[in-house]
Formats: sequence, structure tokens, C-alpha cells
Amino acid sequence: MGLLAAGLIFLYGVWLGRRDTGWRAAQGVLGAVVLGGVLPFFLAQFAPVLFSSDSRSLTSLFLLTAVNIAGVLVAFLPWLVAGNWLEILRRDGPRV
Repeated sequence: MGLLAAGLIFLYGVWLGRRDTGWRAAQGVLGAVVLGGVLPFFLAQFAPVLFSSDSRSLTSLFLLTAVNIAGVLVAFLPWLVAGNWLEILRRDGPRV
């Protein structure tokens, strides 16, 4: 989905005549895709701590919920970056 967002924001930049800004936007979205793909591997080192605690304790449920919420937020990061670049391209308007 992040690759689709990068391609669409680049095409929108080309359509507006702002190929350079569209390319920078696509690179930003691809950077967010890479961050979203690598970040779970860094967080995986904490997984044994989360699963070794008692699953019925409130702390364990809170930690697992926080990890799930963080995962969802990281998954939507490329679309958030693409939306930000879309607003920048829209504000600047087409090149005449």
C-alpha cells in the first residue's frame, strides 16, 4: 500500500508539472515504508518480555494493547506522509 501511495503522489506531482516535488514526496513516502518495515524488527526484541508475563495481569494486557496500537499507527505512516505531501502540492498549485 505504501508503494501505491508513493506512485500516486509522484504521478500527481508530474500531473501538476512539479516533477521534482513529486519525486521528493515519493521518496518521503518510501522512507516511511522502510521505517514501517524495519521498526517492527527493532521492537521484536521486547516480544519475549511481553509474552513471558502473566497474560491475566492488567500490565500485560496494557503492554500488548500498546504494541498493537503502535503497529497500526506505523502501518498508516506512509499514507500520513503522502497526505502531507499532497497538501503541499495542492497549496503550491500547478506550474505554469
